[in-house]
Amino acid sequence: MWVGFKTGLRISDVLGLTLDCLVKLNGKYSIVTDIEKTYVQGHRIPIDEELADILAVLIQQSKEQSNHDNNPEGFIFIRYRGTRKGKPFSQNWVRAKLNELAIKKNITDESGNVFYFKPHQFRHTYAVKMLNGGADILTVQELLAHASPEMTLRYAKLLDDTKRKAFEAVINQGVFSFDLNGDMQEIKAGEDIPEEILQALWQDHKLNAMDNPYGTCHARLKGDCPHMEAPPCLTCNGGSPCKDLAIGFSELDVQKYELHIKTTSRSIEVAKQHGREDMAEKHEKNLLRYQGILNNLQEGNIIFGRQDRIKRKVGAGNG
Repeated sequence: MWVGFKTGLRISDVLGLTLDCLVKLNGKYSIVTDIEKTYVQGHRIPIDEELADILAVLIQQSKEQSNHDNNPEGFIFIRYRGTRKGKPFSQNWVRAKLNELAIKKNITDESGNVFYFKPHQFRHTYAVKMLNGGADILTVQELLAHASPEMTLRYAKLLDDTKRKAFEAVINQGVFSFDLNGDMQEIKAGEDIPEEILQALWQDHKLNAMDNPYGTCHARLKGDCPHMEAPPCLTCNGGSPCKDLAIGFSELDVQKYELHIKTTSRSIEVAKQHGREDMAEKHEKNLLRYQGILNNLQEGNIIFGRQDRIKRKVGAGNG
């Protein structure tokens, strides 16, 4: 379960890890494995040294106890005898052991009842943790080996619900005022807040935030962020892309800008629905940028910020 928590792998893929899954490249460790559900071959997930050390011990133990008869496919989490001899532990066995632990350690839910684990919950936790830590949707999609960004967006929705609850908890703790159609209203701690007011405050909270490639920035809550209408990577070079930026080398770049267009178009709709023409205008400027870049990529072009660097590399290669 520690492997699942640290990598986001499905329990079936954790149980299917083989003795050659631990890879070290440039001093950094990764797990490399095939993903059964989405047919991804050689999927690589970065891991920390703590998990790498644990896996190294498990791999060594398995090597010492395995032979062609009891572990012909080289699994780490292997049954050496019984009806599953030569196969990994079953998902049902893992679930049963988790729930035995819950009873033994008296792990309970909010109602005080024994909490029954499902191994997939560790994958959910990994996804939400990555999004909450600032990873963008496409990075999390790649790490989870999801077939589409839409699958990963389910976790973003879960994260939004979590943030909403935290937001409401903060609101309920203190005295605050808000403007309702020109009439200043004050609510004190402990008072019930009408749902429509909470929804309006939450929507305003999100409207004042800015989507960026890493998550959502709330810098605009207390001031105007200059990057709202001028994404720095695309504009810092006198209004042109950064000299160190190249767009089109990664196979994910088209998806990135398709997602930028999708989220920015949605932001424009929401801003207009709430009478925020100023924000809609800034989003529209970004939308034009993203559409122009995507058109270039779809025509097979690569966008360089520093042409001379590319030319030098090509020249050196020819020499």
